[in-house]
Amino acid sequence: MQNQFIFDVNEQNIQKIIEESSKYPVLFYFWSARSPNYEAMTQTLTKLANEHHGQFILASINCDEQQMLAAQFGLRALPTVYLFQNGQPVDGFQGPQPEETIKEFLVKFLPNEEELKLIEAQNLFNEAKYEQALPLLKQTWKALNDHLGKPRTDIALMLIKSYIELKQLSEAKEVLATIPLQDHDSVYHGLQAEIELLEQAANSPEIQQLQDQLTKQPDNTALMIQLASQLMSVGRHEEALELLFNPLTKDLNAGKGQLKQALLDLLAALGTNNPLASAYRRKLYTLLY
Repeated sequence: MQNQFIFDVNEQNIQKIIEESSKYPVLFYFWSARSPNYEAMTQTLTKLANEHHGQFILASINCDEQQMLAAQFGLRALPTVYLFQNGQPVDGFQGPQPEETIKEFLVKFLPNEEELKLIEAQNLFNEAKYEQALPLLKQTWKALNDHLGKPRTDIALMLIKSYIELKQLSEAKEVLATIPLQDHDSVYHGLQAEIELLEQAANSPEIQQLQDQLTKQPDNTALMIQLASQLMSVGRHEEALELLFNPLTKDLNAGKGQLKQALLDLLAALGTNNPLASAYRRKLYTLLY
């Protein structure tokens, strides 16, 4: 009985599983093959753990095989279920229970809609899927901050890292500024250093040279496109988009259509969920129609 949401507990892994209860509710299920109806109870709990897909962890303890471990909990009957949060038991029940009763028990402890989004965002973030994680992190950061009345630093740090990976440095700096002084730890300073290094790279000699050339040849389409590409690569997205958009306000076919196509390519690269890209798409559609 083991997958990413269900674990067979022993003396070697119990402490690690208890520590997991700081992130997710952990349901410790104590059972014995000699217990009445243990098979039905096991099937019900396994089914619920799989259906809830990581909203809680089912930690199964075979008391016949783990007698010393079971003895530490002072059990009076089998099966017994204890629900742990933040390393401590907070509720439980004894004896076999019908599925509906267990569902009613669980609903008091399972994450709400914002927390479910956060779990999904954390999974995407851990898989380095920053573009997919970003909108969920933004939603949950705002929603939970509004709900708690204070910033969630753990979400903010993931949000900043996602912005950095996507070269959205101004947005990363805005979120970094919201982190309270007491949370300025090594992770915070590491992200701050990443932003500073990227900002230094964002004004590279290559970009400065292209800017100088464009000042001398302001109508050179190839230079505009080349500079816009360089600006995009170092996270100066708005400057890149404005560089290509501005000539289109005077002539939609500027550069024989190359500027418009280059702008569309940059907008596509930013993706459909990027607010800046959405704003420039609207501006471009206004010119088109």
